[in-house]
Amino acid sequence: MTDVWWGRDTAEEGHVVDGPGAVAVPELVDATQEAVRAAVRDRIPGYTPDWTNPDRQDAGVALVRLFGTETEPVLTRVNRLPEKVLAEHLSTAGVRRRPATAAAALLEFTVTPPDGASVLVPAGFQTSASGPDGPIVYETDQDLFATPATLGAIATQRAGGALEPVPLGPNGPSRPFPPFGPDPLPGSALWLGLAGTANPFPSLTLGFVVTDVPPTPAESGGLTPLPGSPAPSLRWDVLDGGQFVAADVVRDQTGGLRTSGTIELRVPRTWDPGRPPVARPGPVLRWLRLRVAHGTFAEAPPAVSGLRLNLVSATAARTVFDEPLEPIQDQRPTGGRRMRLSQVPILAGSVVIEVDDDPGADLFGTTAGQATAWQEVASLAAYGPDDRVFVVDYATGEVTFGDGVNGAPVPQGFRNVRARRYRVGGGAAGAVAAGAINSVVTALPFVTRVNNPFPATGGTDAEPDADAARRGAGELRSGGRAVAPADYGPLALRAPGASIARAHGVPGLHPGYPGKPVPGVVGVLVVPPLDDSGEPPVPTAATLRAVADYLTREVAPAGITVVTGGAAFQRIAVESQVVLDPDQERAAVLARAGEAVVGYLDPLRGGEDGAGWPFGGTVRHSALVRVLLSVDGVLAVPGLTIIADGLRLPRCADHAIPPTALVWPERPLLIPVEPS
Repeated sequence: MTDVWWGRDTAEEGHVVDGPGAVAVPELVDATQEAVRAAVRDRIPGYTPDWTNPDRQDAGVALVRLFGTETEPVLTRVNRLPEKVLAEHLSTAGVRRRPATAAAALLEFTVTPPDGASVLVPAGFQTSASGPDGPIVYETDQDLFATPATLGAIATQRAGGALEPVPLGPNGPSRPFPPFGPDPLPGSALWLGLAGTANPFPSLTLGFVVTDVPPTPAESGGLTPLPGSPAPSLRWDVLDGGQFVAADVVRDQTGGLRTSGTIELRVPRTWDPGRPPVARPGPVLRWLRLRVAHGTFAEAPPAVSGLRLNLVSATAARTVFDEPLEPIQDQRPTGGRRMRLSQVPILAGSVVIEVDDDPGADLFGTTAGQATAWQEVASLAAYGPDDRVFVVDYATGEVTFGDGVNGAPVPQGFRNVRARRYRVGGGAAGAVAAGAINSVVTALPFVTRVNNPFPATGGTDAEPDADAARRGAGELRSGGRAVAPADYGPLALRAPGASIARAHGVPGLHPGYPGKPVPGVVGVLVVPPLDDSGEPPVPTAATLRAVADYLTREVAPAGITVVTGGAAFQRIAVESQVVLDPDQERAAVLARAGEAVVGYLDPLRGGEDGAGWPFGGTVRHSALVRVLLSVDGVLAVPGLTIIADGLRLPRCADHAIPPTALVWPERPLLIPVEPS
């Protein structure tokens, strides 16, 4: 321990250590129990000269050792003072931690009504799955009319051809299949036959799992739309007996079978079973037809790997309704009133607050009171004394209102500030495996089973303080506006409703026109959080749309077209010879070395500064050797080879990554050799 404070007048040389993220901070004190005990020992001759024979059995020695043990965590907190100051400065400047986001799942309902009619499952129906910290609640996002009918047959039809049946398993198609055949043309169709006596009404919901189709880039803003190939026009029909009746699409989350989601169709009240006119003799079913009416697929046609009835999207969160806010006794000098919501963590953008108007002007109480909805904002600094706004701390539930200068003050009163609704939940634990969501929380007649046939996706924990400090400099540099293309990446992380871990802005890049710079366009490459699939992450269409709309609406200059798309990845494998320490367990050393290589190449946590592998960063042979040598137990690296997308490079060669790509680390091959 030292008595010297960090400053220019000190004769000692200060130490700089790694702080949050890539920020270097001064080490104010040596925060180890050994240093504390040594400092006490050095003071013994000056304060207790008669204590000349310290022994481990002596009570004084025991006190010194206890003092060192108890002081170590205190000094550790002292060393975090620079980090605390940085966090406070960033908070004052408006840089906030990104809150947790909620996972999404498709829920399948099984119903057994006695009359065979569809059962209404209202939006907000709650189910749950077992999580590491208790039950995880999921709420349905839309109303669902669940039918007791079952999927009896699936068939595809080429333009002008006969029906080709698709093999069915116990849970839908037994293998992925192209819904319109290998070469879809106008007239190609997908046929679905419903079995059972139930007549679905007023709507029927289908769930599709679409594979092998990259997400379509999302475009927003600009002066004129860019030219592009129009998507094919798809039409749903019901075969009512012997004639076709159009089925109106109420909601299509798949974007025309471009991504996984649900499709809700409005079907007629009466629907007679029949046979398709081009079908071979077979069972009489209630048939649906999805036909390519116009156009063709510009890219690879979609492939469907999952198809179910009675599927509805659900979010790993629960909604709290009509809760009066609890006042907080605020001792701070600011005039803004603070109140608290009871449930945390809160999902961003879900808080709806209404405030009763000030009744002070109505002395005799002759006017009925009215409640006004106030608006949630990121900061009160940009608002005036008449703006009815508030700020929410999603982690603590604190709600801050204006002080009459920045934001309107809340009228005094009792229980006059209410949250009409807000949602609680989120976190990576919500991305559960298929079949995990199977407990019913909301009781509803005739609902006998709920299940998620496919894994839940998305869901992230609240941003660590280190990550917030790392991106804080970029946000302060941009000033909340996308002045340069490099500003689009940090600002994209603010997009509400987007599942995003990293983003990168590139001028003139349009993912739909690779290799051709487009004036007036800023391409934003989006990287979602990693999952357990072991494959490069692919953003959803909803995330791409949310980021494009937010950047255009909030930060981009007028006339700029923002186009969002997924980042490209190059698979990088490392094959290396290593000399291991014979005194350490070989398996443990090899495991640590492999984790070090994978961590260094990680697209989100890798790189030299731990902020994620840089877009276009060159994979250098010398850097990988240095990473391996930093592992305890690796004594030497006689040879190392980089393998890029299956192509083996010459030994000691570097590999340049395209400017718009990241690396995806494969499992390294480490070969122990004897020292030469």
